[in-house]
Amino acid sequence: MTSYSVLSSGTRNTIIATWSGETVDTSLTITSLAERYPAQALAELLTRLSEFSWDAAAFLDTAPAMEAAIVELVQRLRSDGELTEPVHVDVEGCRHAERWSCADFVEELQSTAPRVLSALTRAQRLAVADELAADAAGRVEALKLLPTGFDPESDASRIWQMCQVTRVTSSGIFGHPPNSSAGWIVQGWRGPESSPARRWGCRDKLVRLEQLTEACLANGGRGLMDDDPLGTHLVMPIPGGEPLSEADIFDIRVHPSTRTPLEPDPFAPLYVTVRRHGSTGRPEAVEVAVDDDDAFASLLGPWTTMVPGKVISVANLYKDGDDALAG
Repeated sequence: MTSYSVLSSGTRNTIIATWSGETVDTSLTITSLAERYPAQALAELLTRLSEFSWDAAAFLDTAPAMEAAIVELVQRLRSDGELTEPVHVDVEGCRHAERWSCADFVEELQSTAPRVLSALTRAQRLAVADELAADAAGRVEALKLLPTGFDPESDASRIWQMCQVTRVTSSGIFGHPPNSSAGWIVQGWRGPESSPARRWGCRDKLVRLEQLTEACLANGGRGLMDDDPLGTHLVMPIPGGEPLSEADIFDIRVHPSTRTPLEPDPFAPLYVTVRRHGSTGRPEAVEVAVDDDDAFASLLGPWTTMVPGKVISVANLYKDGDDALAG
């Protein structure tokens, strides 16, 4: 996320944006306010909106709706209209609408943003709009670049912060994915990955594990993700069988053994072990590419594609996002 702080000097309180780079952090001045308390409130608001948006861009299906709300907020700030009305975030039907990053983001736009932003001058509003747009443009750029496997060329790019554990709230640290996905990347791949592209490879696996677990639960099975070893254990009853005794069992792991390798490969396939009900032979062991929907459906069953609500679609996540943000 981009973190915003206040630098007080004389009668001015300057809002400074800071984000992680490859080797050093990058900072720039956004705007100045006369009073410290409103400046602190603005810095906190911007930090939280950035934190929730960057986390959602990687892990939540609510990300497009949240980015659409940012676009609307930017347009309001650039217009001459009032800012007292809250910005609506349309997350109806999304699987992750109740997750921390989304729920808190909605709360910030509903209650905090109108109060804090309506007190700004015209020049301050325009400066804040430009910063919100720049931060969102960083996410658009990240979602175009990282799936190709390449890191940004510029050390000052905001992409370097993608999939990092957030620094203000518990998002990314506690619980099960997607709430804690950034933290699970650190646990499951032996420490923080310095490369955003490699972190994105880890992210792809966690998104797939979470999707399979939710699909299993939604279709009458039992499932639970585990970080030691990193993977998910799924029990899916066979059609017409006894729910507790007649079931297929699937173990999907990120690493080929129960121990994390010294140099884990974030781009390796997922390792699937299949124990069919009634089978007396050795469990079937298969390697499956993380993005191969058809392979998972063929191996585990068509239920793998039956997830309630909306599913993350990286390819079209920010279609037309550049034009909207440019204003």
